[in-house]
Amino acid sequence: MTANIPEVKPAQGPVSTQGVFRRTASGLIREMSMADHWMYNVFTLLVLTGAAQFYVWSTGEFPATNPVLGLIVAAILIVPIYLAYSMLASAMPRSGGDYIFQSRILHPAVAFTALFALLVTIWYWLELSGFWIAEMTLSPLFSTWGVFVHSQTLLNLGTWFSSNWGIMITTLVTNILIAIAFLPGLKTYLKVQWFLFAGLVISIVMMTIVLLTTSHATFVTNFNTFMASLDPAHTNYYQYVIDAAKSAGFDPSSGGGLYGLIGVVAIAWFNLIWAVWSAMNLGEIKHASNFGKVNRVMQGSLAFGVLVMAGTMALLLKVCGHDFTLALGYDWFNRTIAFPVQPYTSILIPVMGGGVIILILTLLGFLAQAIQQSFNSFIGSTRLIVAMSMDRLLPDGLGKVSRRFRSSPVNAILFILIGAEALAIFFWFVPNLVNYTLSTSLVATIYQSITCLAAAIFPYTAKAIYNASPISKYKIGKIPLLTLCGAWGFIVGVVLIVFYLIVPGLGLASTAGLVGIGVIYVIALIWFWVARAMNKRRGVDIDLNFQQIPPE
Repeated sequence: MTANIPEVKPAQGPVSTQGVFRRTASGLIREMSMADHWMYNVFTLLVLTGAAQFYVWSTGEFPATNPVLGLIVAAILIVPIYLAYSMLASAMPRSGGDYIFQSRILHPAVAFTALFALLVTIWYWLELSGFWIAEMTLSPLFSTWGVFVHSQTLLNLGTWFSSNWGIMITTLVTNILIAIAFLPGLKTYLKVQWFLFAGLVISIVMMTIVLLTTSHATFVTNFNTFMASLDPAHTNYYQYVIDAAKSAGFDPSSGGGLYGLIGVVAIAWFNLIWAVWSAMNLGEIKHASNFGKVNRVMQGSLAFGVLVMAGTMALLLKVCGHDFTLALGYDWFNRTIAFPVQPYTSILIPVMGGGVIILILTLLGFLAQAIQQSFNSFIGSTRLIVAMSMDRLLPDGLGKVSRRFRSSPVNAILFILIGAEALAIFFWFVPNLVNYTLSTSLVATIYQSITCLAAAIFPYTAKAIYNASPISKYKIGKIPLLTLCGAWGFIVGVVLIVFYLIVPGLGLASTAGLVGIGVIYVIALIWFWVARAMNKRRGVDIDLNFQQIPPE
């Protein structure tokens, strides 16, 4: 295998002109540059919002395992997976990414079932964006600001944003605003992304400065003063966090060894794997057919994400104290303490700094990441809908691209918006609906593992497309590099799926959640075969589509 990956030309393989696609072009335009692509990928790694949950989750559930080590191991495991995705992208650079890969290499029924289930879970991810804005950004903003200026009104506002009503209304408003902002098309979003990324960088820099300049003693004093304003019953809240965990049975020596390492990797996976999401909009990335460029962007975003998360985690352990950090995670996950505000980095770091300016600059990045996550959900899901509609598996109108709105799939955006708004309302008024939505994280790991399996067998089951692609020359001995990377990703994925199913501490394998996911998969599978049969009755053999790459 060549060490330096050269610049390569796009594949000249069997691109469709003789299939039965609905249109001769997707209607989407390649307008995402290499810099745009890299920023988009960094955002998908959730280096602030999702990471804030990693810091308390991993330490609370697997306290005997070094979380920084877990992050590094997770990144090492992901490198070959990103290689596999980069190779698949250069061979089939089309919108819909994983759906295109799986349907052309494995079977369209597998692809539609796995990715349609993912579409449904996007509604949950949009609720998560609203949660991040309300509970990780606005609640800490007004609560901390209220403490700094001694304002009960601001304190009450902070409390309201962390309530069910506050989160629900924030979610409803956020979804509508982001959908409207996304209607003009990807080009408009790419301009906004630069400002969002600037906010992310400012926040990371500010957090790093505060962590590097705050002593442990200063943190304890500031933390106790801050929490006493919210909960006067506990004047030494720092010690209260540790004592509450011990009283509840917390054992800091548990969760070690291989078991603990896999557990921390499994949690870190929710952050570090997500650069693969950019595969959904390969039809709009200018360099999508260039293996070298796509791989550099993906691996570069991974390196950035690990650096930020591992550095922040290491500094948190130093400034907050090892025992406190572990106990805080345990109390958070097991709800042994009714925190007046959730103990994420969005509250801990501003408390260290002790000033309004630090508060605002820190939370700026959390807000930017939560907003981008909403955009992110709309971008990937609507591109999936366009790809499935092109293959005649979804209604034509759902995947049609509007010329009036600059090549934007308006109907697909509305479909995602309506589903997300309905779920936001049901989420807070239907008892235990959360039990059905938490397990949707499994859907992501399942579809990514299936794509890795497709990568492993690509050189053998879709030879015409593979041989025409620029990646066919990369081999280790006689074995295609893609096969090795894909097999690696599939094995790692299966191990993680098993772990998610058998470890209660990961909180994903509730009976209700698994039943809900199972129903979605069954509905999707039935839908595929019904759509295929209906097309055949009209004299349209959609099987021809899956033997070739769809049009751009």
